[in-house]
Amino acid sequence: MAFVGGETSREAMDRVVQCVSEVLSQNYERVAIVTHGNLMTLLLKHFDGRFGFEEWSRLTNPDVFVVTISGDKSSVERIWSHSGGNKHR
Repeated sequence: MAFVGGETSREAMDRVVQCVSEVLSQNYERVAIVTHGNLMTLLLKHFDGRFGFEEWSRLTNPDVFVVTISGDKSSVERIWSHSGGNKHR
């Protein structure tokens, strides 16, 4: 469902995944992407199907995740949150 002029969650996910795919095609070693919580949750769900409403509800502002992509596999790790502080990498 989407309001007139808006987009569904699936459309938003497709849009952000396309953007990330374009960035990844440049073969950078590391990339930082900054976005708001709703779109970030949709992007993280693309890389890890476990992300959903519960994970969205636990986001803090700010919050930091690392997505590691290797071939057709990906992993998501939360490395920082406002409430939890910095996890050194």
